[in-house]
Amino acid sequence: MVSIEKLMAKEEGVEFRESDRLGVSTEYGDKVFELRLQTTKDVYIEIFGRKRTTSCRKFIKNNLGPLKICRNSVILLIEFMKRFMEAQNPERGSDEHEEVREMKSLESLPGNQFIGTIPKTLGSLGVLEYLVLGGNNFVSDTSSLELNFLTSLPSCRKLKVLGLEYNLLNGTIPTSIGNLSTSLGQLRATGNGIMGTVPHEIGNLSSLFAVSLSTNHLTGSVPTTITRLQKLQGLELSDNSLRGSIPTEVCHLPNLNSLFLRRNHFSGPVPACLGNVSSLRYLHLAGNKLSSSIPKSLWNLKDLLELDVSSNSLSGNLPSRLDSLTVARLINLSVNQFSGNISATIGGLQNLVDLSLAHNTLQGSIPETFRSLISLVTLNQSHNNLSGVIPKSLEALSRLRYLNISFKKLSGEIPSGGPFKNFASQSFASNEALCGLTQFGVPQCHAIYRSRTTKTVVFISVISVVSLTILVMGVLFVLIRRRKSKKLPTENDMQPIEHQRITYHEIFVATNGFGESNLIGSGSFGLVYKGVMSDGMVVAIKVFKLHPEKALRSFETECEVLRNIRHRNLTKVITSCSNLDFGALVLEYMPNGSLEDLLYSHYHYLDIKQRLDIMIDVACALDYLHHEYGLGGSVSTSSDVYSYGIMLMETFTRTKPTDERLAGGMTLRLWVKESFPNGITKVADMYLLRQEGEKLTRDVQCLTFIMELALECTKESPEEREFVERFPDLTRSLVLTSLISHPPPL
Repeated sequence: MVSIEKLMAKEEGVEFRESDRLGVSTEYGDKVFELRLQTTKDVYIEIFGRKRTTSCRKFIKNNLGPLKICRNSVILLIEFMKRFMEAQNPERGSDEHEEVREMKSLESLPGNQFIGTIPKTLGSLGVLEYLVLGGNNFVSDTSSLELNFLTSLPSCRKLKVLGLEYNLLNGTIPTSIGNLSTSLGQLRATGNGIMGTVPHEIGNLSSLFAVSLSTNHLTGSVPTTITRLQKLQGLELSDNSLRGSIPTEVCHLPNLNSLFLRRNHFSGPVPACLGNVSSLRYLHLAGNKLSSSIPKSLWNLKDLLELDVSSNSLSGNLPSRLDSLTVARLINLSVNQFSGNISATIGGLQNLVDLSLAHNTLQGSIPETFRSLISLVTLNQSHNNLSGVIPKSLEALSRLRYLNISFKKLSGEIPSGGPFKNFASQSFASNEALCGLTQFGVPQCHAIYRSRTTKTVVFISVISVVSLTILVMGVLFVLIRRRKSKKLPTENDMQPIEHQRITYHEIFVATNGFGESNLIGSGSFGLVYKGVMSDGMVVAIKVFKLHPEKALRSFETECEVLRNIRHRNLTKVITSCSNLDFGALVLEYMPNGSLEDLLYSHYHYLDIKQRLDIMIDVACALDYLHHEYGLGGSVSTSSDVYSYGIMLMETFTRTKPTDERLAGGMTLRLWVKESFPNGITKVADMYLLRQEGEKLTRDVQCLTFIMELALECTKESPEEREFVERFPDLTRSLVLTSLISHPPPL
């Protein structure tokens, strides 16, 4: 990043590399500060002030030419503004500039890779309302164990949002945090290294509605003063080292919507009073040391969307009336000690998308009512004592993409229709007497069940088929291995993936047996898990479905394409693991989650600028792939442009192409097209239309341009997409849209 000193050194001809962050023109009072970008062999910048002659947005549009660099970030620092005004008015001290003290927002600073400490002088901004410094490299002041910059912020009496997430802050939270503005609504510091306890004084911040302190090193217990935060809607303390019991004080928060306490050291029972918090939508208590049974009152939360109590020591039978959670989308009870049968009332959970009952001691059979779980995408019942047959009615679960019913006592024929045709042997491993298609890794059924005249005949049939199957599989194994050695790349051929070899067992252990709590994504050719290797490294593991054949080709192709990739917008490959039935890539883990997580979260919020930045990064990555790897053929580029256009629509409408509202032949593109241009506010994400007056007009204009670009990308004929077939053009259009619609705040 270019220093302030370098910017102030001279008025023109300051040289930048393409990796440097660049500013843009803006206006201040009757002055216009112009940072002019030129697309020559080198990138230059000119800085000067002049009388305002035109609006900032128009000025940028008319003077910023095509940009060759991948991305530009808006940088207007307080210090720069101070120095400029000091140069214009040397008789005034830096502290006398009311214009600086009256800055209301520093929302343009996230994600700029700033380094150093956060200055205490921020406290001089008396009317500051939004301080959002997330996604940088700020560190703590080594002169103190506390995050002492927080001690200056009580002077900011109008502060509403404090965002410090994903920096390198590793001090303790001072007790003076209780002196912050009583207007403070959001306190976000996820993804740092903050130590110590949560101060009791946090209870003084009576306007807080969102507290996020996850992924730190916090210890101690949750302060009981939290009961004073009567406006609190979201409490997120996951991935810390908090101990003690879950405080019953959280039951007295009438507006509590989300409670995330995953992966701590909480012990004792789940508070029964949580069943009285009728506003609760998300309850995540996984990865603790909770014991006893789930309170019956918890099953009465009719508006609960997600319940995750996996990886605890909970016991007892499942309730007889599971269907009371009528709107639930996720239920994860895995890795506990639950016993008894699965109630047939589970069929009433027709909105359920993700169900995991794995690693318990459940008995009985799989209820036929599972056929009514029409929204189910993921089902894991592995490592239980369930017996009987797999109901053929499960073929009706058209949305089912992941199934694991391994390590049980199931018998009979594995269904082969519906979603089952996409499942492989891992889904059914280690059962008692299953049979079916060879892709399931079990004997064929006719050899076991067609001859039933006597037990001897059946026994002989079983032995014959098993022997024949082993013989055939052995021959096929040898033939395929020989063929692969001639035609397919081996591990030694894939030179870039030259790190330590990794085994299937190591991957199995790292992902907790491919547990549901580790599943972080899914695609048409496989699933992505979060894993922790034996050396403590956190990784993402992409497991490919190698049936059918095209999935195997997908795995080989992905290994080949990724072998030399080096780009800041693409995930780094660490190593791989493959054999005839299994293929996995071990990738660098991205702790910020996925766009889907952020976009559809009820706890996080992406504004227009953040969504534009994400889509610019996607376009940059695709541009790199097409340019570097010769993927720029007309078919490939056109199809990627089309997919990119659909992604643009989904990102700014917050509507999936599979949304239930898009029924009866309606598609996402048609829905957007019918509202374009005058009805764009009807399809845009309502969270993007919260501004008023001129700001709202600006946002609507920005969304209209984005939807116009998305519609151009998704025209039916590839020939009609000619002008957007180059990803640099897309990138440039989005960068200019970002700069025009969101000039830097002053």
